[in-house]
Amino acid sequence: MKSFLKLTLALALLTPVLKAQDTRLDAFLASGKLQAGLTAFSKPSTDGDRFSLAVLQSLQGLQQFADGAGKLGIKQSLASSGLPFFRVLPRSSSGPVEQATPEKVRQLFQNLREALTKANATLAKVGDSDFKVQVNLTQTHLENKDGVPGMPLAESLGRILNVRTDGEKDLVVNFDSADALWLKGYTHILLGMLDVFMAYDWRPVWNQAAQTLFTSPSPLPPFAKYTVPGQGGQFSEWVDIIAAIHDMRLELSDADGLKKAVTEFRSAIACSKACWARVLAETDDDQEWLPNPKQTGPRGSKVTQAQIDGWMTILTEVDAILTGKKLLPHWRVINGMGINVAKLAQTPPKFDLVLFIQGSAFAPYIQGGDVSTQTQWRTLMAPFGPGFANFALWSN
Repeated sequence: MKSFLKLTLALALLTPVLKAQDTRLDAFLASGKLQAGLTAFSKPSTDGDRFSLAVLQSLQGLQQFADGAGKLGIKQSLASSGLPFFRVLPRSSSGPVEQATPEKVRQLFQNLREALTKANATLAKVGDSDFKVQVNLTQTHLENKDGVPGMPLAESLGRILNVRTDGEKDLVVNFDSADALWLKGYTHILLGMLDVFMAYDWRPVWNQAAQTLFTSPSPLPPFAKYTVPGQGGQFSEWVDIIAAIHDMRLELSDADGLKKAVTEFRSAIACSKACWARVLAETDDDQEWLPNPKQTGPRGSKVTQAQIDGWMTILTEVDAILTGKKLLPHWRVINGMGINVAKLAQTPPKFDLVLFIQGSAFAPYIQGGDVSTQTQWRTLMAPFGPGFANFALWSN
């Protein structure tokens, strides 16, 4: 018996101690109490605390954006349209609706940018220490503006990332330091998208289709003053959208907006590369969000080494395009010439959708050089098969 006890003790001492799973974030998310969680993690002392705080900061920013959009009476059809940011909108809204103005809408996006910037700064302080923050995404809810738990986070993520989130089984994830880089990369992507959006003055679109986007816009588009709301149904809405596209000649409101966007997108690329390096270094297999080839991800998902290698090559290719080392092709431009994206970001043009498609808006930025061709991209995407878009959304 003594020998058995000694052997047991020896094995216990030799066995690596598993990192405890922190479930505090999960408790706040399960109740939808984001503000209470922000207060609890307001003075983070560990990397796990900092990751939890950044998650709450990001989600609160998205939740406030959704609530603010609902308060401005945004049409619920946008919630399922697939447009960036609007996928997080609630499926229904309650309470009084106020008039939407271009200034209020812009402030809505500015508030979201500030929230994501704060989360990004928090994630910048996360090191490479080992931690596990467990979250049951199936049981997690975002709190709506009435203080009632709303849409499950798994469903929100599914709508944003196109991840399968069926409710038959709990989706439990142990987030770690690699996932902190994943989240940081996503904040950079969203910030870059906001920079592009906010670089232009969207009043021409407002003056054609504000009544299609909002229930009570002010000012009302000139022609809308002479129409009956709802008359013509979807056909009228489509006509207004087509008119908005026709009039989509947008002046710059922030000359540095595209430069800032390029910086954010390049930072996202750096985060993704560092994230996957950490993922590949992992030796456990414990309810991963991003799995290496020896691990299992959400809902039994698998990733191959060929896909990871291919993704690294794609990231390098995109970074080369953003820096002007590779040129972006245009369907009408001759072989061996393309668009210098870095030059375009330095001195951006007016946003004219028709001239972008036709090509003449890009004339000042076209030059000869190494072009990132469609043939190259077909080769780069080959390891992913038809699932490339989903992989890109999932892994950033």
